[in-house]
Amino acid sequence: QENFAIELPGAAEVVINTSTAPIIYSKGGSILRQIQGYIGDDAFKKGVHLYLQNHAYDCAASHHLWEAFEQAAKQPVEAIMKSWVEQPGFPLVISKRVENSLVLQQKRFTYLPGADDQKWLIPLTVSLYSANGEVRRLTAVMDEKECTIEIDPTTKAYKINDRQTGFYRIQYDDPENFQELAKMVVDKTLPPEDRWGLQNDLYGLVRSGGLHMQDYVDFLNHYAAEDGYLPLSSIAANLMQAYRILEDDWRRKIAGLALPWLESILTRIGHEPSVSEDHTITIMRDRLIGHAVQYGSPAVTEFALQQFETLKQGGTVHPDIMGSIMLAGAWTGDAIIFDWFAQRFKNAPAEHERMNILAAIGFFQDRHGLEKARHYVLDEVPARNKFIPVMAMAANPAAVPFLWDWYVGNLTQIEQFHPMLYERVLAAVIPAAGMMQPDEVRTFFADYLAKKNKAVDVIKLSLERLEINLRMRELNKHN
Repeated sequence: QENFAIELPGAAEVVINTSTAPIIYSKGGSILRQIQGYIGDDAFKKGVHLYLQNHAYDCAASHHLWEAFEQAAKQPVEAIMKSWVEQPGFPLVISKRVENSLVLQQKRFTYLPGADDQKWLIPLTVSLYSANGEVRRLTAVMDEKECTIEIDPTTKAYKINDRQTGFYRIQYDDPENFQELAKMVVDKTLPPEDRWGLQNDLYGLVRSGGLHMQDYVDFLNHYAAEDGYLPLSSIAANLMQAYRILEDDWRRKIAGLALPWLESILTRIGHEPSVSEDHTITIMRDRLIGHAVQYGSPAVTEFALQQFETLKQGGTVHPDIMGSIMLAGAWTGDAIIFDWFAQRFKNAPAEHERMNILAAIGFFQDRHGLEKARHYVLDEVPARNKFIPVMAMAANPAAVPFLWDWYVGNLTQIEQFHPMLYERVLAAVIPAAGMMQPDEVRTFFADYLAKKNKAVDVIKLSLERLEINLRMRELNKHN
């Protein structure tokens, strides 16, 4: 994805696939959010209104929207957007305070080493926190590789990328400021979006090799009392990703950190949904139960298996935790439990339940259950859904060792999947199975790409993700 721009010049043919869709839709939406954060809600709404008004019942191009925002905000939006939509990647902004100035540098953020000479017009938003509690917000456009921003002498701490609206990462080469921000995480002076952004940028630097995993883990100590959905869900996802990538010593360390933290959150929010809770809490609970079971929490696993037993006896479980309860049943089950899942799938009254079942059967640890699941994917699962249990198996440490042989041994049949669904299988299998046998996977797909013009972009993207994972593991071999 790093090598695609949002808009390709020259009206090049664009195929919407697993590689390009996140760029066109997700990155495109994020860049619009960046402009909204920079010019403000009122100017953004006014710009949208002008755009719709000026081009009603007519054809329009993207630059017409940028022109409308520029007219509404009196800011150089068109130049900024041209900088962002016509080149691939996104920047890292490195910040250091020198007396009453912020000295900033920009360079392309990449997960793998590489040199480039790219430059963005970065719409910066900075929150300035004074010792008396006053908060000021300033904006600026960073139009060179380096720039300096003057700040108030009373500023005690500063946070770049206010509310994380900007599509760039931040690295603070400023330990004193970073410690002040850490204190503001603890007492929640920082908004939840900024508490999320601080740790997520740190984890991004770990993924890129700029920091050690221990640096990230140490910073998480400031989130012991965290209750915001964005920070909590992000931390849980980052820890689980690291758990699946790193080696056994780190897995033990991550599980030791995550278990009491997850158990504390679930105790606070409750193991079952309530009518009055926010929707975000409901979503988060299901994920956290699944993670706690995989880390080996006795208390959460006991609760989940009680709920699973209720299902097996014909009872009901709250639909908002059904996914994690079924995952727990598979995680601790055997081939007999797999047969129960297969029968339940046949009789399931709703597509939502069938999706939960297909995701769960990828999470067996039992060898016989996993073997049945691998055959079931090809023989019984509807064509439109076959990728779901495969993606689950790619996230299951017990299933990954068997995944590559299964893929190669059934390649002819797997290649008959719908192209979009085949791409999803590749995107799951290559980074996961490649961690077990990287040379074999690299060699196989080098030959595959030489012979077949099939899923080229997704294979290259997935091989790059494999290299990122391998590099992260290598750089964090020693605690």
